[in-house]
Amino acid sequence: MIDRRSALKKIGLSIGYMAVTPTVFNILQSCTNETKLLWRPKFFSEEESILITNLIDIILPKTEKTLGAIDVNVPQFIDSYYNEVVEISEQNSFKNGIHLILNTLGADAKKIELKNYNSLLTKYLKANHKERKAFENNKNENLVYNTLTKLRSKAVWAFKTSKEIGKTVLIYDPVPGVQIGCMPLQEATGGKGWSLMN
Repeated sequence: MIDRRSALKKIGLSIGYMAVTPTVFNILQSCTNETKLLWRPKFFSEEESILITNLIDIILPKTEKTLGAIDVNVPQFIDSYYNEVVEISEQNSFKNGIHLILNTLGADAKKIELKNYNSLLTKYLKANHKERKAFENNKNENLVYNTLTKLRSKAVWAFKTSKEIGKTVLIYDPVPGVQIGCMPLQEATGGKGWSLMN
């Protein structure tokens, strides 16, 4: 099993950092008091929310050592983010991709089996360069690929900027001091990545 701390340190390098605005922080923090059972989507339908929640749970599952994306309300954050921040053209594109994924899986979101989710994520998120190029030549596959990569990117971003992960997995320094460029991360922070919030 992959050590979540090591994975989180590498995630920033693999997908790049996003700018975090006060609006985004407020959305993420407003999600923390909601429970899964009481969550009512603002942007996505119930069917879309179930799909997104299940995909995110597979991408960032709970482990023995670390909370999962569901524990820190990442699906709720993504719902609020698309509802309050994202431009209409991107909202429409993402929703079209989610609908296409539902059609591809060919079932009611409540009835989709784990193996089908795994197959979908493996096909698109573990695709090699040649396979990704082939997706570009097929409108539907390209939309599914782009939707899943956006979902993963937003999920990882929300996960890393959540208060719980900032406090328990990453390290936070409210007043960063000196920058020492050649110091190994292990020596500087005990191997933890930096958190954006306390």
